Amino acid sequence: MDEKICPTGRDAVVYILPIFAMQYFMGVLVQLKNTALFRVALLPITPWLAWRAVSALDLSCGIHEKAQVNAIFVSHIMMLSLRTTVWAMVQEPYIRGNVPASVPAAFWNAWDLLLNSRGIGWNWSRGIPVAKPSLETNSRIRFLVHAAIRVFFYGLAWDAFAEAVCSFSPNLGTWSGDSILDYSLPLVPRYLRALKILYLSIWLTYFALHWAYYCLAIVCIIIFYQHPSQWPPLFDKPWLSTSLSDFWGRRWHQMFRFPLVSLGGGLSTYLFGRLGGVLGTFLTSGIFHVIELRAIGRGGSTAVQVGFFIANGIGMLLERVWAKKTGRRVGGILGWIWTFSWITLWGLPVVDEWAKAGRFAVDRFPGGAKPTMALLSMVLPPEVDRGYALQCLCFGTSLPFVVYTLFTLS
Repeated sequence: MDEKICPTGRDAVVYILPIFAMQYFMGVLVQLKNTALFRVALLPITPWLAWRAVSALDLSCGIHEKAQVNAIFVSHIMMLSLRTTVWAMVQEPYIRGNVPASVPAAFWNAWDLLLNSRGIGWNWSRGIPVAKPSLETNSRIRFLVHAAIRVFFYGLAWDAFAEAVCSFSPNLGTWSGDSILDYSLPLVPRYLRALKILYLSIWLTYFALHWAYYCLAIVCIIIFYQHPSQWPPLFDKPWLSTSLSDFWGRRWHQMFRFPLVSLGGGLSTYLFGRLGGVLGTFLTSGIFHVIELRAIGRGGSTAVQVGFFIANGIGMLLERVWAKKTGRRVGGILGWIWTFSWITLWGLPVVDEWAKAGRFAVDRFPGGAKPTMALLSMVLPPEVDRGYALQCLCFGTSLPFVVYTLFTLS
C-alpha cells in the first residue's frame, strides 16, 4: 500500500468532497418515491469512496499527538457509510415533519438528514429515545448562548479529567503509552489505581463527547438554521442507570444507534432471532470501535475491544432471562451495582488498551494548550504536585454525582 499523504485543499476536493456529495444525493433520493432500485444500484459507490479516502489520507500529517484526528475522521466516514447503506435499502421514503417531500424540498431536507443522527423530526426516529432538555427554548440566540457556555465548561472539564488521567504515569500522556496496571505495585493497590483511571476515563469520554456535540450544535444552528429542539441533551444522566438495558438503550448517547441496529441488529435478527439481534448490534459496534482505534496508528487488541461490546450484549440478555424467570426487571440499587460492576469488569481491559495505544496523548486544543494546568499554575504554589491536586479536584467534583445516584435510586 502507498504511503498516506498529508491532505491539501486539493486532496480534500478529490477524496473527501465526493463522499459527502454522494451521501447528500442519497439523502435526497431516500425522501422520494420509486427510487429504491436506483438507491441500491448506487450503494457500492459510497463505501468505495470512503475506503479510498481513509486509505490515502493522514490527517495527523505524521504528528503523533494529532493522531486522534484520524480516529475522528475514520469514525465519521464509517458512520456516514453505514447510514448511507441504510438509506439505500429502506422501502418507504423518509418523511420530515409528516409532510412528504417534493423534489425541491428533498434537496433542502437532505442537509438536515445528513446532520441528524437521531432522526429528530423524521419518521425514521421511532424507537430512538431522546432526553428531555433542562432548557426548552424556541430562541436560537438563547440556545446558542447556553451552548457556548456548555462548550467552555465541558471543554475545561474534558481537559481537567484528561490531565488527571495522564498524571498517573509520565507515559500515559505520550505517544509511547503505558499500561494502567502498574505491576510494581501489590495486587490490591495495582487494581485500585487502575480503577481510578477507569473512573476518570469514563468522565473524560462523557465531557469530550458533550464538548464536540455542542460545538457541532452551534455550527448547525448558525449555518443550517436548525431549531434548538433538534439538539436535545446527548446523554440522559447515565450515572442513574440501574440496568445495562437502561444504560445502553436510553441513558448513554444514541448517536450511532440507528445504523448499528438497522444493519448489525437487523441482519442478525433475521438470521438468529431477537437474541441474535442484540448480539449483532453489539458486535457491529465493537468492530466500529476497533477500526476507529486502529486509525490512531496502533490497533490494540481486537478481542478486548469487541469482547467488551459482546459482553455487554450478553449482560443485557442475562437481564432478560432474569426478568423472565423472576417476573421482575433488574433495577434499584442492586441493579445499579450490577450495571457498573459489569461495565467495570469488561471496561478495565479496554481502557488499558487505550492507554497502551497512546490514546491519551492528544492535543485537545490548538497549539497543545492545557488550560487546566495553566489555571492551577496561577493558584497553586510551585512546590505543590499539580497532577495530584488535579486528581483530588476531579474526584472531589464527580463523586457527589455517585452519592446523589445512590440516594435517588428507586
